[in-house]
Amino acid sequence: MRSSRSWPLLVVAALFTVTSCNDGTQPRAGRPDDYACAVSADSPEAKLLSRVMRTDSFTTRNGYRSPRFVEKAQDRLREYGKEGKAPAVRQCFFFPEGRSDDGQTTVEYGWAPLSDAQKGTGTAGTRRYSLNGATGRSGDVTTDLYVRCELPGELKEPSKKVLLHAGVSFTTNLGTVEDHGTQDQQMSFVYLMTRRATELLGCENHPLADDPVVKPLTGSTP
Repeated sequence: MRSSRSWPLLVVAALFTVTSCNDGTQPRAGRPDDYACAVSADSPEAKLLSRVMRTDSFTTRNGYRSPRFVEKAQDRLREYGKEGKAPAVRQCFFFPEGRSDDGQTTVEYGWAPLSDAQKGTGTAGTRRYSLNGATGRSGDVTTDLYVRCELPGELKEPSKKVLLHAGVSFTTNLGTVEDHGTQDQQMSFVYLMTRRATELLGCENHPLADDPVVKPLTGSTP
């Protein structure tokens, strides 16, 4: 019969074995649940947004946590493939000074035909952009960015037939823009926010890996 004096040694040995096996084997953390929308105060996104909304501070509301956002975007692509259209996923909401009655900036993502990237400027005062292979348009209140995003797996072929479309409205920026630099800032902000979306979606072509160089196309400036 085993002596009771040996039990403490066995317990210590077992604990040591468990600790040794777990040491350094923690799974790598994925993107934060609020990665699509959360911008730190010192980030380029936050600085651009503050300038565009003309506010020193703002609050953020997420539409969906990261895993659910990916699911929704994938479902929308499947729906687009069947119906030829699908609603966008409204994802990020920014309120100046925390007040929802002072307007807001809204970010949504959807899928669009390849031809949409070549459409004209639309309303007067809108500027067109080419950004590292992506195409953008920015007006006084709305900014759009069209990006090729090749998804992995079963959605690879469907994703090649469409563009990821980021549509952003700035209802705190109503009225005629006297300084077109604001439109450039809006475009930069949308580019950086869309890069977050492409990272979450896992676009295999890494479409927005480079930092944006925002310059309107020749002839697009009103």
